[in-house]
Amino acid sequence: MVSALTLLVTNRTVRAFGYGFASVLLGIYLKLLGGTDPQVVASLGVSLVAGAGLNVLVGYYGDRFGRRNAMAAFGLLMAGAGAILAAAPSFPVALLALVLGATSPTGTEVSPFLSVEQSIVAEAATAGRRTRAYAAYNLLGTLGASAGALSIVALRLPTGPAAVSPDALRAMFALYAILGLAAAGISRALPASVETGRTAERVRRSPESRSRVARMAGLFAVDSFAGGFVIQSFVSFWFYSNYGVPIETLGLVFAVAGVLTAVSFLAAARLGERFGLLETMVFTHIPSNLLLIAVPLAPGFLPALGAYLARMALSQMDVPTRQAYLAGIVAREERTAANAGTNTARNVAQAIGPFSSGALIVAAGLSAPFLLGGVLKIVYDLAVFRTFRKVKPEAV
Repeated sequence: MVSALTLLVTNRTVRAFGYGFASVLLGIYLKLLGGTDPQVVASLGVSLVAGAGLNVLVGYYGDRFGRRNAMAAFGLLMAGAGAILAAAPSFPVALLALVLGATSPTGTEVSPFLSVEQSIVAEAATAGRRTRAYAAYNLLGTLGASAGALSIVALRLPTGPAAVSPDALRAMFALYAILGLAAAGISRALPASVETGRTAERVRRSPESRSRVARMAGLFAVDSFAGGFVIQSFVSFWFYSNYGVPIETLGLVFAVAGVLTAVSFLAAARLGERFGLLETMVFTHIPSNLLLIAVPLAPGFLPALGAYLARMALSQMDVPTRQAYLAGIVAREERTAANAGTNTARNVAQAIGPFSSGALIVAAGLSAPFLLGGVLKIVYDLAVFRTFRKVKPEAV
């Protein structure tokens, strides 16, 4: 029988493949459907707000509704979003797909899938190897997203920005819908052991757990708000608008970025076990944010690309360590609610970033989000280390 962890990783990889190409194409596609630059950037937050709403429902009802049922429902929402985007005749219609909360303008997992899966990974991991399980889960998901970005090359689209029409991109969003159906099927194939057995009432978290999760959610919100300024769809849009980078080249760029990120997860697991989860989270994140600030300050496309890729080799090392750290400071039965709480805070705050970016771009130009996002992320790094440096998780 296929293990729960194997099915989870497969499901994550399938979805991530779709996120990989959708995040590169989404901003450009919305512009080709008639959206203005500020409208496009601001609209990327719609999906994140909707995803945050679904995360709230997961926190309250996820374990009672059933983890497998919830994940299958999210897969169907993903399929619906892809179908609407593929058929959308105009920008306003395309926005309906974003309202479903099942598209990822970040290129990474932001849907309620994550809250449920993070809990299952923690339980399926071998004792003492939780961080490595999270690293493998994120590694293969990121490689899936990288492959999705690389698949754009197969479109053979015209290279000039003005020569591209939305019709050339519709097939990719139809594929996104198919991947959603596959995710729903894999979710239903998960074994019954992934369920908590708690169906009658909502899990009550201890006062200590509530305090920890509330503080962590608040700090994660700062980080995600800053990250919302520079989500992958925006970065793709920025390179496209600022340097006229062809869509095929952008696919290759984000494929390489995904590989660099994936490799970093392996390093993060080892560093987390040796130096500590919190220390690895913070002291790999600060240099990545300095590189983020350097992207718009670079004197041309190649230096800007170099700074961005270097940033991506470091920026996600906090992901498996953060997930393992949270799992290690709350009880098993509290994990779905804790994950949903922190992910909701992240999604809501991240959604505000694109909305704010629209106004920021009007006031200070298309490159301003890189600068403000980088500075705010460094503030978060220092704050989370100061707040949690004395809170030690159980075995990682």
